[in-house]
Amino acid sequence: MKVIKNMVDERFELAALIFRLAGHYEYNFTRNDYQNEVVETFEKFVNHEVVEYAKDLFGYSDVFLFSVCIEKKDDKFIFTEETIPFISWGEKKVKNFITLLNDFYVDINYVEFYNSHQSYFEEVTKKFVDDGYGAINFEWFGKYVDPSNLRCIFSPSIEPCNYAAVVNDTIFYCLVSGDGSALVHEYCHSFATPLAHKWYKQNPEFANWCDDSVNMEKMEFYGDGRTMAGEYVTRAYDILYKVQHGGILEEALAQERNHQFVNSFPHIEKVYNMILELEK
Repeated sequence: MKVIKNMVDERFELAALIFRLAGHYEYNFTRNDYQNEVVETFEKFVNHEVVEYAKDLFGYSDVFLFSVCIEKKDDKFIFTEETIPFISWGEKKVKNFITLLNDFYVDINYVEFYNSHQSYFEEVTKKFVDDGYGAINFEWFGKYVDPSNLRCIFSPSIEPCNYAAVVNDTIFYCLVSGDGSALVHEYCHSFATPLAHKWYKQNPEFANWCDDSVNMEKMEFYGDGRTMAGEYVTRAYDILYKVQHGGILEEALAQERNHQFVNSFPHIEKVYNMILELEK
């Protein structure tokens, strides 16, 4: 395996900082020293124009998708090959946001902060690779996707969140934090979510399970049946990976049934059986 020194991405860390300052819940955890340092260093920029702008934008995975669709050229962020990411903000707001982000990047001298933490980024990257990433069986994914199209970014700033994003319908990025245990789950999204959306449209029984599982109050990030469908099938394939690599089926099913709160995915075993039928 090729030695990877730094999997902490400047593009995402910068965008995540903006959404942290904008008050988005999912970007406002302070569970480690690095997150506390980020807050202490940049809280004085809470009234910056891009921060105010981000308050009205949807966060979660949209921030990640935006990040992997840009690149830095001549110390300025531009869209990769003039690609505008398809996210909920809309093209006009996306273009406005990147302009304001570039101003923010200069105004807070973020490049100095990011570069000054290279040794820390290398340290957390090494731990992440040693503890989990290095043991992933990428060949297993070859039945479903081209493993060479799988990318991974590690973030120390947003623990415990994890996200996935597809670029140009080909390159699949996952963002993981904490101990990286969600890595296989996020990679499974690359092929499980399209299948789930197909099933949700064509299989009324499956659609009913997904709709039945939606609880806006407790799981607002899976707030509709179609989104829940993607989670169900992804979690079922995550279980399949675990079982095929020595895990115990009942333990894996129980873990998903009690994800975040009791009985959060009550139909997981039935969905798992659906993918077993598909695997035959």
